[in-house]
Amino acid sequence: MTGAARAPSSSLAETASWFIILTLMIGVYWYDMLPPKIEHDVALVGSFATHDEMLELFVHSRVWYYTHSLWGWTVALSYQVLSCAAGAAFVYAVLRLSRRLAPEVPWLVVLGLLGGGYIHLFFGAIENYTLTAALVTFYLLAALRFLEGEVGLWVPTVLLALAICFHLLAGWLIPSLLYLFSVAWRRRGDVRELARSSVLGTVIVVAVVAYLNFHGLPVRRFFSSHAGHALRFNGVFAIGMPVTYYIEQLNLLLLLGPAILMFVPLLIWRRFEAGDVNRFLMVAAGVMLTFQFIWRAQLGVYNDWNLFAIGALVVTTCLWRLIASAARTRQLRVAASGIALAGWAHTYAWVVSNHLYGR
Repeated sequence: MTGAARAPSSSLAETASWFIILTLMIGVYWYDMLPPKIEHDVALVGSFATHDEMLELFVHSRVWYYTHSLWGWTVALSYQVLSCAAGAAFVYAVLRLSRRLAPEVPWLVVLGLLGGGYIHLFFGAIENYTLTAALVTFYLLAALRFLEGEVGLWVPTVLLALAICFHLLAGWLIPSLLYLFSVAWRRRGDVRELARSSVLGTVIVVAVVAYLNFHGLPVRRFFSSHAGHALRFNGVFAIGMPVTYYIEQLNLLLLLGPAILMFVPLLIWRRFEAGDVNRFLMVAAGVMLTFQFIWRAQLGVYNDWNLFAIGALVVTTCLWRLIASAARTRQLRVAASGIALAGWAHTYAWVVSNHLYGR
């Protein structure tokens, strides 16, 4: 790549990330209700799943079944190791994504994306968002590859369908996929490409639902899930919440994605440039921001930080694309690096604190 800075070596960075993540893996995690549920359902029906987190829970429960049978692992240990593996995959995706977001300064995007609070998901969290977060990152990568004409529309469609099967939270990104469909229609006007991608994505979701229907997760239980309650507008939306709730949500957004502080300067300097990549990222970021402020945090804003972590990841990706595009001089790149490192200081202090104290 002539005249452009290269991102760090992917193999070296991925290996280093795997070592660091395992070293700082959280010993005790606050969410301790999940292991007993997995143990109970695996013994009863062979797996554990809910309609909100279908494959996320199913994969974790099956991994525990095999690792427990072979090596006597606990649910917590199998969960943590798989979360760490998702972290290594996330780093792999970020390294490739950075070259497309900012080919001149991919290192700056890597700094920014690895400094958000959502990175905490990948340090052994016993939670249901780690695999989905990695898949969403690969979806963003596939979307950019589609916009650059390297892959067909079916690739990002399949990845988002899989992400939705892992956690329905990813369904909030469907508007961004529809934007990709509009780009495909504008560029080629091929109805067959749109139809093939739509059918393929739908078949994946239907197949997963059908399979789980006969393996411990009947469809009739969908209406008791959070998604089922959402369809009935039953207690899942942040309607009539006090002002303090929204202030806490804004503070959480700043903790998960410190780059949000750059939104106003970017707006003032008119750095929201046109182009399919920017429009796609803005649509994705916009719907995830909407989710954060209209979906009610059932456990309290700060206790539900991981529910909003994936949204912060998407928003941060959009912002670092804009920041890197705006940082055209050495001085601006140094300033942007300082912003990224400030995020690192907070995020990794949080990770180390959890490693040391298990909180």
